[in-house]
Amino acid sequence: MWIAGFALFVLGLVFVIVAPINMRKNSRCSEQTQGTLSDIRARYNSNGRLPDMYVYSYSVDGVEYQIKSTILSKQANRVGDACTIWYDPKKPKKAQPFHYESAKVYKILLIVGIVMIPLGLVLIGAGAAQ
Repeated sequence: MWIAGFALFVLGLVFVIVAPINMRKNSRCSEQTQGTLSDIRARYNSNGRLPDMYVYSYSVDGVEYQIKSTILSKQANRVGDACTIWYDPKKPKKAQPFHYESAKVYKILLIVGIVMIPLGLVLIGAGAAQ
């Protein structure tokens, strides 16, 4: 039981750390431009296949940029397909191939993480008591 508790605790910590970071990035990436899915790279490690890496090309004010993401844009399925890229107007090289209109997704992840941490600690304690 302590293994499940430890897993919940660690996953909760990840959510509590990652959700606010991604919420800020999503709010900063408020401008959009047309981009292109320029490459799909298969990835592997010693345990097998990892999620594909998608490479997007876009330009802002005549400057070309590329971003890499494990997220496939809803608009692009094949290399060469056009898609919307959301970027930070102050730092156009900071971009993402998706944008949430609301921060609700990140708030839910944060709440789930906050709940998982004490639940994990309870399970760790219950497992240690056995």
